[in-house]
Amino acid sequence: MENQVGPIEVNRSIDAYLRVLTRIENGSEKLPEVFQRLGRTGRLIIFTRDENAQSEFLGMMVGYVSWPREVQLIKVSTPTVEKELAGVDPASIAGLVFCSVNPPAQLVGQRHRLGSSIVLVPVPEAAP
Repeated sequence: MENQVGPIEVNRSIDAYLRVLTRIENGSEKLPEVFQRLGRTGRLIIFTRDENAQSEFLGMMVGYVSWPREVQLIKVSTPTVEKELAGVDPASIAGLVFCSVNPPAQLVGQRHRLGSSIVLVPVPEAAP
């Protein structure tokens, strides 16, 4: 008897990884919808834990499904990112994504949990 993988579906492997790592079903569809609601301008900054393969892999998958939005991956060696956020210009970004990284306490009210390991903090567009 042959081993069978099953039907070939677009983003099947991404959905499987996201389901295991974050418990998000159909993540390849749900995450891009969330990122599209952030607005048209600005990049996403994705924070991952340095030397944590699962966090880094998750950050890369988030970057992949957020296409065509520009992304910047920042690896942090501490559990929080206060130092790294100090140099970020809010006018140039649409949102902050934390993959297995704790967002700073001052962002508590703005957080949106996307599964068990991803937190999104939208950055509102500046008024003209």
